[in-house]
Amino acid sequence: MNKGYIKVVLALLSVTGYMQNIAFASDSAPSANSSNEEAEQVVYENPEEIEQLLCNDPEEAKQAEALMADVLDIAQKHVEHTDDYSLYYKIDKGAILYSKYIGDAEVGKLELIVPNPDSYDDMINLIWNPNSGKNFNDSFVEGFVSKIYNPNLVVVQQRYINYTGSGYRYFHALANKVKLSEDETAILLTSSDMNDHDGRNNSEYVNPIVESANSFKPDINSGEDIRNGELYKMYVNLAAFFFKKEADCVKVTYLSSLDANIICIIPNYFVKRAKFNRMLNIAKLRDIFKKE
Repeated sequence: MNKGYIKVVLALLSVTGYMQNIAFASDSAPSANSSNEEAEQVVYENPEEIEQLLCNDPEEAKQAEALMADVLDIAQKHVEHTDDYSLYYKIDKGAILYSKYIGDAEVGKLELIVPNPDSYDDMINLIWNPNSGKNFNDSFVEGFVSKIYNPNLVVVQQRYINYTGSGYRYFHALANKVKLSEDETAILLTSSDMNDHDGRNNSEYVNPIVESANSFKPDINSGEDIRNGELYKMYVNLAAFFFKKEADCVKVTYLSSLDANIICIIPNYFVKRAKFNRMLNIAKLRDIFKKE
């Protein structure tokens, strides 16, 4: 694995460090036509690494932007329409997890109140970091960027210790940060059948929630361990963080549906519990950004 992959300020997931620090200079959502120019604003010790990650195909960049616009619409719909959710677990009145099915795909929705409105920007920056998982998940290994379309639209890879405790599991997902208003921001992720040269998994992935993702098949330059089939693959059907700054708090809504791609000998209830426990761990944001 090339440890020089950049660490971009990045969701997920539920669905995600030991690389160089990096920060994007722009917080706006640029167009596909300006992706290369603006991505070069990245502060990094080795600009050649950035050049290797830039997408130079304007049609692919345009398709990525259109896909994430669709993901935003879908995520907003499943956040706003709440009648079909069932209560899964309530930590307290400020942290409640709900669940439902979309077809055969299970979706979790965590509604969280962080009583520190001044944490809004820092919270977004933390979640937008591909290594954010180390703050919430003991099984998280590392996260990094595999391709750049623009500073707010990238392909990320995240790795976790396998559910069995042996080996590693990873996913690639298209990630997008969107400023919805002065006080609202969304971070979105979705997987597609990307060509990451996985030497273990030759089956085609079909996203059951984001239909438009199924025609997005970019080429990803993966590390040798993936090419040699040493890692197990999983997929993010849909993940989204919605942040809304209020006068006395930040309201966070976290939506997640993960295809763990687990062999059938592992009980479904075990996988479900593991996935939903990871979602509940996002409530640690209240401790991280505790108001002094």
